[in-house]
Amino acid sequence: MHKIISLAISLILFPIVNLDNFIYHIVTTPAEDSRYGVTINYHCAFPKSCIEYTTANDKEFKEAKTVSPQVELWSTRGIEKTSTTSTFYTKERYVCHVTLTSLKPNTQYIYRIIANAQISEVKSFKTASGKEKWNFVAFTDFQHYNNAVTHPLIQNMEEKFNPPLAICSGDMVDVAGFEQSWNWLLDNKVFSDIIFAASPGDHEFWADAINGKYPQYTEPHTYNHLFRFPQNGAKSSLNSSYYFYYNNVLFISLDMNNSNISKGERFNDQVEWFQKTLDHLRGTYRYIVVYEHKSIFGSSIIDSAVGKNIRPQWYPVFQKYNVDLVLSGHDHIYSRTYQLDGNQKSAKKKRGTYYLDMGSSGDKRRALDRSLTDEDTLHAKVIDLKGEKLSFAANIEVTKKEMKVSVYNQYMQLVDSFTIKAKR
Repeated sequence: MHKIISLAISLILFPIVNLDNFIYHIVTTPAEDSRYGVTINYHCAFPKSCIEYTTANDKEFKEAKTVSPQVELWSTRGIEKTSTTSTFYTKERYVCHVTLTSLKPNTQYIYRIIANAQISEVKSFKTASGKEKWNFVAFTDFQHYNNAVTHPLIQNMEEKFNPPLAICSGDMVDVAGFEQSWNWLLDNKVFSDIIFAASPGDHEFWADAINGKYPQYTEPHTYNHLFRFPQNGAKSSLNSSYYFYYNNVLFISLDMNNSNISKGERFNDQVEWFQKTLDHLRGTYRYIVVYEHKSIFGSSIIDSAVGKNIRPQWYPVFQKYNVDLVLSGHDHIYSRTYQLDGNQKSAKKKRGTYYLDMGSSGDKRRALDRSLTDEDTLHAKVIDLKGEKLSFAANIEVTKKEMKVSVYNQYMQLVDSFTIKAKR
């Protein structure tokens, strides 16, 4: 009897998704200005499809508008190191995306996708209001396919805080080339009513297994065909570096790239793009929130290339533009710095950046290491996720005067909080 009940619960939280579904991997992502637009990306078995969308009170879609997407026939065939057994390889599909424009601010919308008489489930999203008071949630490193933590954690954060926007700082799955893991993550009702934005982790560069091994791509192929973000980023990393506005916050995604490529043209291109973008957008935002996979003030043992190459390249840039908050993961250790001005504690309230590595929003965890605990003067708090068997997510409340960051574990217990005073 217990096995039957457990199976029923697992099917509710982690539905078995049929790879023969006609319309799947539906994700709502932000447009450059989320008051007036969103982008919808999905995979489809048919070359022709359309999106019907309307305001949430028009439940019968009687006043719906219809738009047709841009379509690309895609598979991973011909991509270096791709496993020929991967469904991304064997199952060619149409990748579709459309940006809905001229939407009304502060409005709840619903939409559905129609293809060959097949109709998707109804999805929804809420446009930005333009107001100073609102909230969003943040996650990192869902990673392990079918883990028992991620979906309940997302669902609990949504139910408790009702956020219009969710951010994930990479490693959404363990192996990007394994399509079943994306079915598990995306084809689930926890992603039905929210705008989602993400940066790629190193695992988003991993191909499916070949002879039991996981080689790495040089580009985030599957990531770029599962998510369509604003195409305003650095030329060498379009779609994985980008920016968008949601109310008074400027969000910036950075591509921290393959673990084997931590410096060079791709990073230099992003640094130049970041500075030009911030110079151009100066005065149009109250807060700057950066999300990137690797924590530049995280563990120096788990990924030594971060401290050697990425940290010295990026912290002066964040210092120059007085970035408010940098969200990351990768280490699978929880670490939160003091407000840092460059690479040291700030002496001024309105000067400096908080670096928050939430560790894991799944079940992959690591114990603390000496780089975070021995004579460390930069971190206000570190937590041994492995020892305490914890997974985290954050709710960030934004007002005109401050951003309050509250971090919760999978049991919805508050484990850490801090406040970032407005500098602009």
